[in-house]
Amino acid sequence: MQLNLAQICSSATQMAGGRLDWTPSEASMWANLAYTEVATRINAHRPKEALAISSTTSGGNRIALPTDFDYTIAMTLYVGSGSTQSSNGTVVVPMRMRDPRWVDSQRISGDGDTGVAGIPEVYVPYGSWLELWPSPNSAYSLMMRYMSKAPTLVNSTDTPNLDERWHAAILYKTVELLEASRNNVEGEALARNRYLNYVSSTPTDFALKQKDRSGMVIRTKWRADDGLD
Repeated sequence: MQLNLAQICSSATQMAGGRLDWTPSEASMWANLAYTEVATRINAHRPKEALAISSTTSGGNRIALPTDFDYTIAMTLYVGSGSTQSSNGTVVVPMRMRDPRWVDSQRISGDGDTGVAGIPEVYVPYGSWLELWPSPNSAYSLMMRYMSKAPTLVNSTDTPNLDERWHAAILYKTVELLEASRNNVEGEALARNRYLNYVSSTPTDFALKQKDRSGMVIRTKWRADDGLD
């Protein structure tokens, strides 16, 4: 069942003893904190998966990140058939992520230029941008699959951007935080147990993805000297 912000706040205050000393803004704050908790601690929510398309410019090795960017899932570069680097159709380059130290070790000038130009193969998320290496020597297309941040619930009709089976978890976590805000240790502990029991028994989006095993294979390579008869 889907729950909006108003339903989460009203149900949570009722479950927390029906106290009347929580203002709507305070209850909304705890609900949003609970939403953030569920959205970040439970692995790979599908509704948070997003896609961004951009392109490089020759010599520009930085790509601005989307405003709702959380972390990358995959990065792919496409070298078009019109490029001098590709004569037989579009070339697909699955990019690898490296750490900033590795990219810094490639720099040979003080202005941030790597001194190497070509088709980018490596990317580094840093600050509010992605750094590419080597520096693009032409215009290439980029496709980034990434996980977005959970937006703040503001209006009473706003609904969490998670699968509806996680809305109950947000409700239970909100109850726990409300109890904690009034130093009700016993009520907080009971609410926490309810929350943990629910999330531990609910399959994650990542687990549901793995139910389709058509792409899950094991390859075995035999050597001539394995001693098989």
